[in-house]
Amino acid sequence: MKRIPQTILFCLLFCACAGGNIKIKINSDLSGDLVIYQKKITKKQKGIFLGSGLKDTGEVEITLKERSYQFGNYTQMLPPGFRFIQFTEDQTLEIQLAIDTSKNSPLLQTLEINREEIGSILSEAKLRDDLLRFNTLVEFIQFEVHFPFPIAKVKFLDPRTAGEWTVRLDNPNKLIVNLPLHSVWAGEHALTVVQIYPE
Repeated sequence: MKRIPQTILFCLLFCACAGGNIKIKINSDLSGDLVIYQKKITKKQKGIFLGSGLKDTGEVEITLKERSYQFGNYTQMLPPGFRFIQFTEDQTLEIQLAIDTSKNSPLLQTLEINREEIGSILSEAKLRDDLLRFNTLVEFIQFEVHFPFPIAKVKFLDPRTAGEWTVRLDNPNKLIVNLPLHSVWAGEHALTVVQIYPE
């Protein structure tokens, strides 16, 4: 994609992707759906004329792009930057979600996340309550995984900074993982493994 010069970007048009969310729904036969959600804000300094006595100060458009995929078995899909591994050890079933969180992770390209654009959108969002709410997770990559069976426990294989790196169960079947982009860009952890233990 051809980059827009900085002078044009800030003077005429502001456009940036706001992080990326990955939602995975696994069916009982281990097939399912993978959806990538990408938020985008476009800001123009001039909008549509609304009549005399009104000064046009700009226009902001918020859009959501959804990219959908299907898979036959969640342990056999190989998207760029992450994969699921399932195995049994000492008669205990364990599922691992392995994510490339290196600073050059292909996941960043897949989600079309650009560091400069994230910084710009944060600056804009902090000026506006509505956009700040819209971009609550702009500084994170989020995985949301729905399993067809209950999960007893989830945790990171290696310690992570509490409050920034989060892994939790929203309900017995729903896993949420948040990865802070600033840590990924800093190359703090080349690989992140989430351990998932079904009941």
